[in-house]
Amino acid sequence: MFRNLVFASFAAATIGNAFGYGNAGHQAIGTVAEHYLDGTRALTEVRKLLKPGENLDRAATWPDRAKLPDQYLTAEMKDFVANNPDHHRYHYCDIPFQQSAYKDGITGTDKRDIVHILEICIQVLQAPDDNRENPLKIDKRVALMLAAHLVGDLHQPLHVGCSYVDEKDEFVDPETGAKGQQDAGANYFHLKTRKGSPLHGYWDTQTVKSARDHLGVEDFPGALIKTYPSKPEWDGQGPVGTWPAQWATETLGLAKLCFKEITPRDRFLVPKDDKHEEHFEWVITLPPTYQDQSRDTVEVELSKAGYRLAALLKAVWPEKKEDAPKP
Repeated sequence: MFRNLVFASFAAATIGNAFGYGNAGHQAIGTVAEHYLDGTRALTEVRKLLKPGENLDRAATWPDRAKLPDQYLTAEMKDFVANNPDHHRYHYCDIPFQQSAYKDGITGTDKRDIVHILEICIQVLQAPDDNRENPLKIDKRVALMLAAHLVGDLHQPLHVGCSYVDEKDEFVDPETGAKGQQDAGANYFHLKTRKGSPLHGYWDTQTVKSARDHLGVEDFPGALIKTYPSKPEWDGQGPVGTWPAQWATETLGLAKLCFKEITPRDRFLVPKDDKHEEHFEWVITLPPTYQDQSRDTVEVELSKAGYRLAALLKAVWPEKKEDAPKP
């Protein structure tokens, strides 16, 4: 039975691991980005694409809101969904956490993964004209909102790294030829009991809540900037279009920590439904230091994601020579 499930449809993970840090995390990233964009041409260009009253914090939640039932979608969202019926797959890749780098073509990557989609968004934003002759059939405004969101998702470890579990309930790496079922971005790992919260959701929301409580909720983005100011090593290397793969590789290293000292147990079979193929799920227990370590990791990643979103937009819209300060 187990081996028959190993190559079950990738659709088994499409609902589970499509959501990132949640509204609180993505909004904080957008606000941090605007801090680093203050006074730049890039922020001026961003304002031209956003509607009156919109900021990057709101824009960064747009791709998740586009997953809501049809009656809650704006005309803009409906158009996006119609042209991108599998858009829920754009938010992640499922690379075995044992791997050392994001490489196109390895297990858990495809042309619709988060790295490829963010690369397309960058290309759309860099294009001289605002047209929809691109693989996603999106304009610059939607490309901006997708990019604002996906940069955040790229800094959530379980949106990049994934575990694969064999019939002995042990972690394996399919790239070595081993057979194992993926965990859907750790959505198939439940805390303490079979009905417990998924580990993926823990990283999406509980870690952000813990970070807010730890740093103070009055001005969470401001606390992130103050506590974790930008560092030179946060800067991307080379052309901006290569940054998504660089960031995915870095985040994959963090994904290893997500599975450290975790042992899948109490495997149970979940039957096929309208959202998932038949698959196994497991119960896990977090080690004693997991909560503090995951909280500290997410605090850094939220601040870093905001800085990098700003850097990406400044690379797309660099300062014009005539706007440069006089020597």
